[in-house]
Amino acid sequence: MKVTWKRRKRKTRQPIFLSKRLVKKRKVWRGIFWFALLSVAALPSIHWANRMIYRKQLQIAEPLLKPLPLTSLGERVVILSPHPDDETLGCAGLIQRLLESGIFPFLIMVTNGDGFDASIHLKLHEIQIKPKDREVYALMRRRETITAMQILGLPPSQIEFLDFSERTIVSDWLLEGDEKFVDAIAERLAKIKPTAVVLPSRYDDHPVHAVTCSLVWAALFNLVSEKRIEQMPLVLEFLIHYGEFPRPQGFHPSLNLLPPSELLLTARWYQVSLSPKMRQKKWEALKAYGTQKLPLTWRFLKSFVRENEIFAEPFFSPTQVDRTGEPRSILASLDISQVIVSSPQQNFSQASKSQNWVTVKLRGKANPRFLYGIRVWQPNGSQLITGTNLNASDGTITVRLPKSFETPFVITAFTGYGHHILDVTPMILEGVRR
Repeated sequence: MKVTWKRRKRKTRQPIFLSKRLVKKRKVWRGIFWFALLSVAALPSIHWANRMIYRKQLQIAEPLLKPLPLTSLGERVVILSPHPDDETLGCAGLIQRLLESGIFPFLIMVTNGDGFDASIHLKLHEIQIKPKDREVYALMRRRETITAMQILGLPPSQIEFLDFSERTIVSDWLLEGDEKFVDAIAERLAKIKPTAVVLPSRYDDHPVHAVTCSLVWAALFNLVSEKRIEQMPLVLEFLIHYGEFPRPQGFHPSLNLLPPSELLLTARWYQVSLSPKMRQKKWEALKAYGTQKLPLTWRFLKSFVRENEIFAEPFFSPTQVDRTGEPRSILASLDISQVIVSSPQQNFSQASKSQNWVTVKLRGKANPRFLYGIRVWQPNGSQLITGTNLNASDGTITVRLPKSFETPFVITAFTGYGHHILDVTPMILEGVRR
């Protein structure tokens, strides 16, 4: 019997450079490399595209930008800043112009800026933020404000800090209807009796800025209705957060600050020109805010050092600009694109005689998991409309206002998740123009 031997195949280990794991890793790193390379290569194209958009925007906006006559502001000018640094971004040039004219403006800081968690982690070297850390950080920002204003020439005696927390002011006002914010602002304004008030824009994308706009207008309407001031002062709004504004972003002190094209017809737009010396002072004042020098924010903040500053004297319209084409969050259901107040008579001074509606348009469909609400404020109090009182249909939310509703009023539409308010849009209407 012939015996045959079968030779066992020897197992050979696959070379490590051919292993599937390493090949997969190589593909990932190769993809990252090419993505980074293409991104770097695309930077010049993005830069020139922004320049082209800027030039087109300049041609449209320049004829509508009028010099701001400082005489129209009067002797008592009040600037309300939602955070420490917003007054420098939006009004450093105006402050310098006023001081040159012998007018010392009053600066009211609404919040203490204690909600910037990324900066607190970085500046205080804390992994877990404690209440004491927020107090220390708020004190740092207060000192930065005083230093920045001293660089501009404004003494500390002209600055008042309301010291509200930016972490709670939005929810406390919109969800709880806490009137302490309106009362505090009204009390300060009643003492000053301002001839002009400068505040954040109603179109600002930042919830704290938008709520500050609502609160200041509510305080002004209160003072007029209670006759604590003789007449409504001149009100100007300045814009900080809005889409790609300012364009192009980055440090471009030789370029102009231009209002977004879609907002040109919502107000009379004014500009304050800054001399090279004023621009340098504004830049030095901005650099005093060391807590804001973060990689993702500093480039944006530097964008406000320009040849001019812009201010809007808003028109009172029951229909806001449609912002459907401007995403502000990943979830379209949380973006408010437009707010419309409609009346059968379209006469809002006679609003109490007819049924009025508020329509809030969203960029996407309404989602029952999210929070949608409207805070309706009038001089005799405020009311929150939310939940079952809202008629949600696809991307539109409709609310019937109470029959006692009349001008002036401040309607603040908002969206959120739980107690986190993510988008805020004020609507302000007055009965009698100044």
